[in-house]
Amino acid sequence: MKNKLTLLFLALLFSGIQFAFSQAVAVGSSDYGRIFDITYDATVENKLYATSLYNHILVSHDNGENWEVLYSMSVHDVTKFMELRLANNNTALSFIKYNQGSGDNTLMILDLNTNTIINEIEIPFASSDKYIQSYSISPQDSNVILMSTRIDFGTIHNTYYTTDGGQNWDLVYTKSANDEVAINNVIIDPNDTEHLFLSRGLGPNGVDGGLFISTDGGQSWTEKLVGVPVDPVVFSPQNNDVIYVGSGISFGSADENLYRSVDGGENWQAVPITWTSEQLDNITHIAFNPANNNHIIVLEENEIVISFDNGISWSNYIYDTSNVHSYYYGTNLSFNPFDQNEVFINSDYHPLFSEDGGTTVTWSKNNFYLSTGSIVYDPNGEEHLYYGVQYGYVHRNLSTGDEDNFDILPLGWFTQSDAPRLFADKMISGRVYFFSKGWFGSNLEVSVDHGQTKFPMFSTFMNSVDAVATDPFDPSVVWSSLSNFGGSSELKKSDVSDLNNVNTTTISLPESGIINGIHFDSLNPGHVLITLGTKVYKTTDYGVTWELSNQGLELMDPNNDLIMSLDANPFNSDQLTIASNRGIFTSLDRGDTWAQLSSDIVHQVYHSTATDGHMVGMVHTSQVSDFELVFSKDAGQTWERIENQELFQIGGSASVVIFSDNSAEVYMGSIDLGLLKYTIDLEVLGTELPVITERMVKVFPNPTANVVTVNMGAEQPESITVLDVTGQQLIEVFNTSEVDLSELASGVYFLNIKTDTAQPIVKRVIKN
Repeated sequence: MKNKLTLLFLALLFSGIQFAFSQAVAVGSSDYGRIFDITYDATVENKLYATSLYNHILVSHDNGENWEVLYSMSVHDVTKFMELRLANNNTALSFIKYNQGSGDNTLMILDLNTNTIINEIEIPFASSDKYIQSYSISPQDSNVILMSTRIDFGTIHNTYYTTDGGQNWDLVYTKSANDEVAINNVIIDPNDTEHLFLSRGLGPNGVDGGLFISTDGGQSWTEKLVGVPVDPVVFSPQNNDVIYVGSGISFGSADENLYRSVDGGENWQAVPITWTSEQLDNITHIAFNPANNNHIIVLEENEIVISFDNGISWSNYIYDTSNVHSYYYGTNLSFNPFDQNEVFINSDYHPLFSEDGGTTVTWSKNNFYLSTGSIVYDPNGEEHLYYGVQYGYVHRNLSTGDEDNFDILPLGWFTQSDAPRLFADKMISGRVYFFSKGWFGSNLEVSVDHGQTKFPMFSTFMNSVDAVATDPFDPSVVWSSLSNFGGSSELKKSDVSDLNNVNTTTISLPESGIINGIHFDSLNPGHVLITLGTKVYKTTDYGVTWELSNQGLELMDPNNDLIMSLDANPFNSDQLTIASNRGIFTSLDRGDTWAQLSSDIVHQVYHSTATDGHMVGMVHTSQVSDFELVFSKDAGQTWERIENQELFQIGGSASVVIFSDNSAEVYMGSIDLGLLKYTIDLEVLGTELPVITERMVKVFPNPTANVVTVNMGAEQPESITVLDVTGQQLIEVFNTSEVDLSELASGVYFLNIKTDTAQPIVKRVIKN
């Protein structure tokens, strides 16, 4: 078992010390938001928690009207957070950290007082299981846990039981050759830590199912509801002998029913409810209202079934499953402890809110979603932004705030293609280019009304369009570069003067390679520069002949490196700059020679359109990089970095920047927080404070038996405060880099480090 007390970089609170929030703000449309596991705080009014699509825990302080990030992990460490619940007597959140393919899947406990991970519980060390299927933590004793696991998508499913927080486990059930039924759900009796329930699903050859019950901590089992696949189990808060169980997916091999026991699970009766027929016909969740135990809600595939009289009578509310903004396949729900009529229902599509106990529901909007495709900016006339969502695009007029959309794929629809790529014309307002792939080839189309109407330019069997540029001497001429997975490439020239009859020809290339940059010289007709793989080529006759212009780029390896973007300085027609996995290079002689400005990987780079010398670069998420921003105030001589932690640890590969005189607004597409905007301050001050990040501060030795030293480079700590995991202050020293921990008990502590010139930094230290 791991005990990782991980710092939350966003809002770490110890003894009233508040650490700054990231400047990143979610600004995408709320019409596409998707969050899950919405859970009310038990003691703070209007406070809620939720999970995003991937690697974020969210919090709302106004009953779900607005949300912000509470906790995150790197996208390299987690695919998704799941099964969020209150834990530790409502002082913590428990959730599954799921990492697809890695096998590093654990049950995590996030303390709400300190916003730190206070426990990370692994699948039993001796097991080869990789995934946690379901779990139950006893409300009486958080060290008692029942956990169902599986190995990939194979045949082995195991269930384990621990009474010491995961230090030791007992294998209490296994799906094997003798019993091939997997476990759908596990639950511990809230009043008896040895009273365990296992909901069994559909057997490999049809009905097996059954509800397994143990009264001795899993040493022996009794089967009830034989031959019935079952799933959710819930105990009545006011009478522990009253238990409800819902039938699971059976594909018609068993009747759909809600079952009730009034004697602790010894005997069961089907509750007389008439169910409608849909696809799966299973009950997904059952919950009692903690403020009114007579109020019970049962979620089904297309029905919400409610009792207000403790199960004596029931009302069915049936929903059209084709309406993605209404109810479909609820996964769980949470009652407002301060208003018994309010409930959030987590549905497969969008979260729903009810003010009448679930009788009616409304779509609860938010702006956290999966960004798809490109983010592009049209600076001509009124400013326009285009950002991808659900494999289509939203067009926003930045001057008016008005939005419209095109080609949005409805939720529930699927495509095997990547999201189409969009390019905005830098010369003609409203003209955008749209590249989409299909079974019978790909198409590049052009629109002159912000994407609402599209005209075909040409079809191709290439997989990607990588760059588009317009001839400044004839804006009806557009060049586009294409590539295939194998490395082959094409350069096209299209005449779009007649949108109903676009003429396209192919320009010969000096060699093969991906063209991620095309630049027309605005002073000399026919002069064009392209990036080709790791090289730069120039032409003075519109591509009839090409000349290599690679001086200064010789260190790049054609087999391993790539130029990924190209931008021109609008204040200096002689300057061009490229971004690559080898860093940023610039030319001050129209691309004849190149000089390296930085050596770290950068995917995109932009010159300011407002102030000469200001530059911003983006590092996208990849196997070797996290999403980060870099910027320079002095024409690339020095660079500052905005690290992934300051950007909510998002994953993303699309971004664009809009410059003002002393700032830059960076729009970023993320995998689960939608469209984010981060504002970079580019104002040059007379004296700037040193930029000190958490990664720059070193604490050693760690672990330590006595004295620990804090190294901040040239900086000297003004004070060091030692805090325990509850936030209690234990030691405080001033104007020294050392602190003596010898009098403290063994365990994990936090050092709150302050200086005269930087934000406080918090580091974890282990005392042996």
